[in-house]
Formats: sequence, C-alpha cells, structure tokens
Amino acid sequence: MFSMTMAKFVNLAALLLTCAIVLWRGRRPEKLGAAVIAAAFLATPLVEQRESWFQPQFGILAVDVATLAALVAMAFRYDRYWTICAAAFQTIAVLTHFAFLINPRALYRAYYVGNFSIGFLLLGAILGGVVIEGRVPCLRRGRGRPRPLSDPGSS
Repeated sequence: MFSMTMAKFVNLAALLLTCAIVLWRGRRPEKLGAAVIAAAFLATPLVEQRESWFQPQFGILAVDVATLAALVAMAFRYDRYWTICAAAFQTIAVLTHFAFLINPRALYRAYYVGNFSIGFLLLGAILGGVVIEGRVPCLRRGRGRPRPLSDPGSS
C-alpha cells in the first residue's frame, strides 16, 4: 500500500504549486518541462525499491536517465536558461546513482537525500524560467516608463 509520508506530501505540494504557476503563466517550454518533471515525480514511487535504500535503485535510475535525456533535448531545442540549469541538476541526480554503486554504505545518506532534494531544484529552475521570461506580473521588472540613466558626472 502506498503511504503518504510528510516528505512525500511536501514533494507533491511543491509539484502541484509549481505546475499551477506554470500552467497559469508559463510558456510552451515551461509547460513541457513541468510535464516531464511531473511524470518523473509520479513514476519514481512506482519504481522505487522500498525494502532497503542500501541497495541501488535501478528503477529510479531509469526514470532519472529518461528525465535527463528529455531535459538535455529541451536545452538544445529552446533558448531558455532554466533548461540548462535543470539538465545540470538532473545530471547530478544521475551521478549520485553511479557514486552509490561505487560505495553504497559510505554514500547512503547522500544518495537518499540527493534523490529527493534534486526535484526541488528542478522545480525551482522551472519557476525561475517563468519569472525570467517576465510572465509573472508581480515580479516583472521595468513596468511603466524606463527611468533615465543618471549622469555619472553629477553628484
């Protein structure tokens, strides 16, 4: 049976909030990115080995590699900085799997925490993309007339 821990609840709430903001103000790349990350968030619990985190999570590795491939493809396709950041964060997630394979006992905590915390960085990258693209009215810079530059010689 699927149990909802506090960590999973917070992850789901962050995902839903991000997706709502992206649907409200994001453009096509942000919406596609949110869909990719939402699919990864939802697929991960289905493939995780719940018996022990001391064994490699090959199912999660597969989901992470597929997500990385999608984000790298998006970084090449779209002219958005957030796609590059998201692909970099996802690369770290994939690399934690390989580091864990080298020394599982020493890296247990980093592997466990890394697999759950990278998702927040991905969501933050997408939200940053929505803000950078100027689609969130309350955060848009330069509303109204531009201010004149001050004369460097005046005091």
